[in-house]
Amino acid sequence: MKIEFFCTYPGVLDTWPIEPISRAIPNWVRTAKQDYIANKSADNHSSHIFRCNGIGELYKQGYVVRAWHDFTVQATREQLKLQAPTEHLNKLGISIQHADTVSKFLPHRLGSCKSIIKCNTPWHLIAPCKFLMLPVAYSDNVDFEACIGILDPSVSTEINVQLYWNRFGDISKVKAGTPLCHLIPITEQTCELIVREKNENDTRWLEKRHYIWESNFVYNIQKMKELYRKFWK
Repeated sequence: MKIEFFCTYPGVLDTWPIEPISRAIPNWVRTAKQDYIANKSADNHSSHIFRCNGIGELYKQGYVVRAWHDFTVQATREQLKLQAPTEHLNKLGISIQHADTVSKFLPHRLGSCKSIIKCNTPWHLIAPCKFLMLPVAYSDNVDFEACIGILDPSVSTEINVQLYWNRFGDISKVKAGTPLCHLIPITEQTCELIVREKNENDTRWLEKRHYIWESNFVYNIQKMKELYRKFWK
């Protein structure tokens, strides 16, 4: 089964491509491995965290989506201020789902801003299955965490990551290359990963897709699914 990610912004594929999640294992896992190896004779060796299959398997399944440009965040409980390196990326890459809109009814941690950051990426996904979108499990970075959901390419091929922000006060920087979320295909099949630049066929798809987006006052999910299945059969 092929899983294809294509990129619409030149240069991103060469710098921060979609990769297996094993390329984004948190630093503490490596530290735990070193401790495990160094203390093989310890009485509690059999219960060492490094032997936990439930955690270890997380870093063997699926793919990591990274920030494709720097941005800064300054937050209070009620609001967010975002800044990218250029005005172009401010409009293209990041936006805010304000507390009185999309995130109005979502539960938030006590230490989380009521508004949510939306990271628009230049990646699209073509695959015959749905995906779980999850935070990177047990991340070293607790400033943010991805919102959880299911990504269905037949509904939208775009990969956009919504982030809860958990740090208030000073200005924080999210650097290009920072892992944002974990995508896990919902399938038992072996997957062939293809990561590439946009081609002419993709351009035709995006043009057709754009028509469905703009042709109705309310997004027509059924028409989009029909178009997706017909185009990518």
